[in-house]
Amino acid sequence: MNAEDLLVRIQIASKAEDLLTRNNYRKEYVNYVKLIHPDVCSLAGANDAVEKLNAFKEEMEQLNKIEDDAGLIQQIDDKTFLCKGEKEQLLRSLENYNRLMKLNDDSSRHFQKYLPTSMKLEGDYLRISYSHRMVSFSHLTLPQEHVSWIMSRMLEFTAWLHQIGYCHAGFNPEVFCVVPETHGIVCLSFYHVRPMKSKLNTVSGKYLDWYPQIVFDKKQAIAYVDVSLAQRTALYLLGDKSGNGVKLKKTCNEHLINFLIAPHYEAYQTYDDYRQLLRSIFGKPQYHELNI
Repeated sequence: MNAEDLLVRIQIASKAEDLLTRNNYRKEYVNYVKLIHPDVCSLAGANDAVEKLNAFKEEMEQLNKIEDDAGLIQQIDDKTFLCKGEKEQLLRSLENYNRLMKLNDDSSRHFQKYLPTSMKLEGDYLRISYSHRMVSFSHLTLPQEHVSWIMSRMLEFTAWLHQIGYCHAGFNPEVFCVVPETHGIVCLSFYHVRPMKSKLNTVSGKYLDWYPQIVFDKKQAIAYVDVSLAQRTALYLLGDKSGNGVKLKKTCNEHLINFLIAPHYEAYQTYDDYRQLLRSIFGKPQYHELNI
């Protein structure tokens, strides 16, 4: 791309994502500035274009700063997040993560691919790393063909947690990343995790209205909590940031939305029912490349 073409692209861009990608925006920004900075480019509009590009870069910086209940999570490269917060909260998340990673049965080894490759406390930070490029669910909107398989992964992960006796109790967009290359997901935070059927100690303050009423009536870690939060997260990814989903019937398959809105109480049964629904709506599963 030459400077003239880039100036046109910047001029017609209405948002940062029209020019920059979430995981490579720093490199892209530097490359663009090298082409159109007024010191090296004499074309009309170069100065205004650099100012607009600076604003878009700042937008991307904000997208990569995620507020989770355990603290501020910032993505520092494609495969790494740093979480800063109260040390007690970070330690609780780390302890729960280590507990899950120590499991050595065949099923657990399979589902540990949905956990970070490593999680380490470094001073006031929790460093969270994975083997592949991650993109946070936060601020993300995807077409229904991608959200469909992401929801399948969330339900699989949820069913495994319940099978081994744990309720996550904190699913939301800040907790998950998608792995575009593998069509996988990664769970970043384990602050709220509790043994199944035990008392819930904490819930997400930011997403308080996403929890079913039974959480406040019974204060118990049950399967319904995680399944409900996974459904809300899927609706968020489809474009309804409230997690309610009703308005999505105008733009998405109505049967899919009805399923995601309806209450479901057991993770594995919900996963099985969901897979059958997807087959009835979309036919034989197909691979859809995710370019983000």
